[in-house]
Amino acid sequence: MIVKKEQKSEILKKSDKTMDTHREFLDMDTDEEDFGHQESPDAGEEFVVPSEPEKPIFSEKDLIALVKYVKDLTIYSCNGVSWNEHSDETIQEYFKNPSYTVLTTFYDKDELNATLDIPIHASKGFTYFLRSSWQIYTPENFLKTVSFGSINNNIKSNVLKFVENMYAPIVLHSEDYASFLRNDVFLNLHEFIVHLMEEVYKPMGRTILYVPKERLLQTFLKSDTGNYFLLGTNKTTAISEEDERKRKLVDRLEKVVCFWIRQIRRATITSTRRQINNIQDEVDYWNAKHSNLNHLCTQLLNTEVRLIIDILKNLHSPSASELEKLTIHIDARLEEASSNLMYLNILLRFCKNLNIPEDVENSVTEALLLILFIWTESSFYSTKRNIKILCRALSSQIMEQCKRYIKLDVALGSNPEMGIQMLEKCIFCCNVYKTIYDNVMINVTCRINLNRKWDINQQEVFSKINIFKQRCYDVIEICEALIVFGRDVKIGLIGGPNGTEYEAYLREIESLFYENLNEIIMARDIVFDVTGSIWFIKIKQFRYMDLQLENMVVNLINDIFKNVKNIEEGIEAIYVLQKFKKRENLRELLQKKWIQIWKIFNNEIEYCYISAINRSREETDVGVTLLCILQYLRNQHSIITNALDWIGNCDFGNCVLQRYEHVVDVIDKRRKMFNIYNTDGTQYI
Repeated sequence: MIVKKEQKSEILKKSDKTMDTHREFLDMDTDEEDFGHQESPDAGEEFVVPSEPEKPIFSEKDLIALVKYVKDLTIYSCNGVSWNEHSDETIQEYFKNPSYTVLTTFYDKDELNATLDIPIHASKGFTYFLRSSWQIYTPENFLKTVSFGSINNNIKSNVLKFVENMYAPIVLHSEDYASFLRNDVFLNLHEFIVHLMEEVYKPMGRTILYVPKERLLQTFLKSDTGNYFLLGTNKTTAISEEDERKRKLVDRLEKVVCFWIRQIRRATITSTRRQINNIQDEVDYWNAKHSNLNHLCTQLLNTEVRLIIDILKNLHSPSASELEKLTIHIDARLEEASSNLMYLNILLRFCKNLNIPEDVENSVTEALLLILFIWTESSFYSTKRNIKILCRALSSQIMEQCKRYIKLDVALGSNPEMGIQMLEKCIFCCNVYKTIYDNVMINVTCRINLNRKWDINQQEVFSKINIFKQRCYDVIEICEALIVFGRDVKIGLIGGPNGTEYEAYLREIESLFYENLNEIIMARDIVFDVTGSIWFIKIKQFRYMDLQLENMVVNLINDIFKNVKNIEEGIEAIYVLQKFKKRENLRELLQKKWIQIWKIFNNEIEYCYISAINRSREETDVGVTLLCILQYLRNQHSIITNALDWIGNCDFGNCVLQRYEHVVDVIDKRRKMFNIYNTDGTQYI
């Protein structure tokens, strides 16, 4: 290092002091008697602000060595990860400027980073290096004096482990605290750990009893169990300092046991299961309940826990008596959990093999009879509130299996017709389930036990089923729209001078529809999420756009048929637009256009009839002319009647066909008369 001789010797002296890791300071003269007291400057004296201690100067070699130490001590789970290009500068700054007390290294954005603070975004945790204010690290003393550690992504759990297992034992066994501070420090430490344990274990559904690591055996080895003053009942009695320490310890133990009591009461309460997706969820709940209660019993048999209980029991503590009563209550709840699991596992094994929706009748009937068996045999599920949980769980189970049966990628993609079939089958399954439920509960429950009534709100049992059915209808509506507005292979079939323009407009409608459909496909994960409401917004937006597309098709159909002048063009247009008949409003419009084509045919018939009459009076070769008219009418008739097979008939068309038969008959007779005239020379007018 390039430093002054005095400064270098100063640093070397400090680097040799490796026994105390928290007193690596630059020299500052302090008077112990005046430490902590602020002196006022004498009158006339100029107040001098103390200067900041001088920063150390390192050689490049030393900085490289210190940076390597930090990187080697950094803990990370990913292999082959490179360091950020600015990390070396950050680590060097930490050593060059002792005013920074913390250095952290962490993994982020596929690389390792360093910062002179606690990182806010470190999802995989971080490694920290700590020092006292203005403590100087050198290559010689760093590994001997550094305080470092690692924190994973579960910050609370890490803090709990350190405080409970490292910090607390040291503090609780320390003699450095004055007697008037000891109780407050210990009491606050216990309270902090207790609340931190709640934060960590309560979300897991685990009940972990905090056992303070105080010297209980040493303190109470020779104690008189009849000293009631230890519980604070006779504080006016003159007692020794040792007895006072015992009394405060007992007070602390009382507070800890009171918290145990609150924990045990919460653990033994059967909470309401808000989200039950299937029978497995109910089984998982009781498995977790049974495991927690079983683990709680094990904890209460722990030597340290029993010692605390015995100490307080010998002192006739009311909290110890309350704890003993709760122990009996734990045993009862544990037995209840075991009983519930026995029945639930029977139901679960059956529900895993439910054949839904294929064999819905037999499957649902047997499942409901199993639930009735549990209702009659189980003491817990005999109540209205609890048996309702099983009924709702069965509804969720049926719904979940129907969801697995429906292939949304098929319904909203390659085969909407098959998708509609799957959805209708699931709707049928739900309706059958509801019918069987009504029959079983009305006709069977009354015969099981005349003194008991099945009083379950049917709306609560089928609330999810009803929502699921509506979602199925929504998806059917989307599939039908896909059939109507989806891409068609019929290209280049719209005749007339504007055919290309019409087809381009039709492709634009299809493109807009698929933009609308893609919004639904992106939200397919929430389609059957009956607990959420986002789907209502999605389907509302889809229906609005769907209506706009329908209006566009109406305009297209009207424009096409404005230019239709003959039967062939009209039928070709209807053939291209045939898929729109699957939509009610468009079907009615196309029916009107079909009538329009019949009117064209009717006009053709009238024109041919008039032309036949007029030509028969004016021309000499009338027979040939009438034959041409007949052939033309018959050709038009053939075209329009051939289309009846796929377009369908209408009342107006029947009237036109009757008129056609009459006109053809008249023209044909007239043609035959002219043929006879040409043969015998007789003239008919």
